[in-house]
Amino acid sequence: MESCRNVLLEFVYREANAQIQGLGSGIRYKYNIDEVIAYALNRLPPMFASTEVGLQTKRQECIAIQADITKATRQALIGVRRDPLREPQPLEDIELANAPYALLDVQEQLGWKNLIWYDLPKALEGELESAIAKYNSGNLSPRMSKYGSLKSRQINPQTYLNKSKSTQKCSVAPESKQKEYDVYMIESNQLIHSLERLVIRMAQNRAQSFPKSDLRFIRLEDVLAKTLNRLPALYATSTKGLGHLRHYAQMNIGSEVAIIVHESMLEARNASYQRIDPLMFSKIRYEREQALAKVSKLLLGREVKWQNLNEIVAKSLELAKSGKVIWERSQVINTPL
Repeated sequence: MESCRNVLLEFVYREANAQIQGLGSGIRYKYNIDEVIAYALNRLPPMFASTEVGLQTKRQECIAIQADITKATRQALIGVRRDPLREPQPLEDIELANAPYALLDVQEQLGWKNLIWYDLPKALEGELESAIAKYNSGNLSPRMSKYGSLKSRQINPQTYLNKSKSTQKCSVAPESKQKEYDVYMIESNQLIHSLERLVIRMAQNRAQSFPKSDLRFIRLEDVLAKTLNRLPALYATSTKGLGHLRHYAQMNIGSEVAIIVHESMLEARNASYQRIDPLMFSKIRYEREQALAKVSKLLLGREVKWQNLNEIVAKSLELAKSGKVIWERSQVINTPL
């Protein structure tokens, strides 16, 4: 979930990356960093947070156990060395569905580096214009008046394309913001906590037994963080591993999870009576909503959410490549002399 995160993830990611890079070039390829991270996280105490205040608190707790993080990561390198004869089946997209993963997917579609939500509308429009220009370049009439160019100057679509390609497509954000996004995007890695969906489903079912007046004080992110902090870390990086861990949870700790979810909902409600802190990554979440609203306007009012963003971008690019303009154009294509 976008605003509920095991804060250990960023610490283990940095440690795993550092240790893998410290290995010889002939052995690095034998490690999948997501598997290393999952192995280490499953052997460390969970540090989930859902608020900005909780994030800072948990970061301090993570710093205090850095030695344990280093040790667990070193053990992970021994435990998950890749077997070239055994390639695990990757997790399905539906299991990885979250806002950072959606942003990463669109980043790859648009060919941008370090794309942030703020730059999404501009990046999409630029790629749509490039697609339509490429289409037009292949459909220009070879018959052109010798003196027609005196009336108007038409930009050569191929020139536009070359200009686009020569310009580095990369979000230019302040260093502090880029660092925040680096942490935010770690959630797009190919690993998930096998209990997250179970806890969310249980909390949604339990919510039906609470008075409606209480539900406005119970945020799902807070319940998820409080619950997962009281349960074993069960991270998976493959379909088989996910199925195994979910079966284990169902057979061994299912009733315990239900009790903890209910207690966490009561705790979250009581805490919110006193104070409601901003959710984790609240600024990025706001930026995301603003960006998606602009994309919706760009695409002539089409409803756009992070859940359907990948599909809409893919379809829009497909239509543009076939010569159809399905967006509100702000680029000046024809410039009079």
